[in-house]
Amino acid sequence: MTVAPQALTVEGIAAVQAATAVAGDPRDTLVAVGELALRSLAAKGFTMFRYVPGTGEVERIHSSDLAAYPIGGRKQVTAYPVNQAVLARGEIYVADGPDDVRGTYKDFEKIFALGVTSIMNVPVRFGGRNLGAMNVFGVAGQFDAAAKAKARVIAALMVPALLAWRE
Repeated sequence: MTVAPQALTVEGIAAVQAATAVAGDPRDTLVAVGELALRSLAAKGFTMFRYVPGTGEVERIHSSDLAAYPIGGRKQVTAYPVNQAVLARGEIYVADGPDDVRGTYKDFEKIFALGVTSIMNVPVRFGGRNLGAMNVFGVAGQFDAAAKAKARVIAALMVPALLAWRE
């Protein structure tokens, strides 16, 4: 059964901002952003990454499924051409359907086992710099132009956490 996305509301964004205002740990902000993404995008799950400029990697810093996608996993940006578009140019990329997922992700079998057939990669940028990305999991056809617009707003709410991140 597919769950309909909820509206992205000022109240939802304000809840993330409130969590950010009192958070002693950037991870608290990521939890609030993740909850908003699940509700307003009707996502099956998500992962959040920070960009590590010194190594050219992205590191997983939050995940809705820690068994499948644990914190700390790293991958080279250059190993995934999609990351070039997302991180270098700030574009949203959608792998929309099993063929796209299979052609984009090396772990496509694990992805399919989660019931995921579409992934939206959303850049997080500030001041012209790449800070990270949010990957949202769904089903083929789920991520249309409206979903992309919502996702860009939601991902931007990660900026304070990524700026405050300490190794």
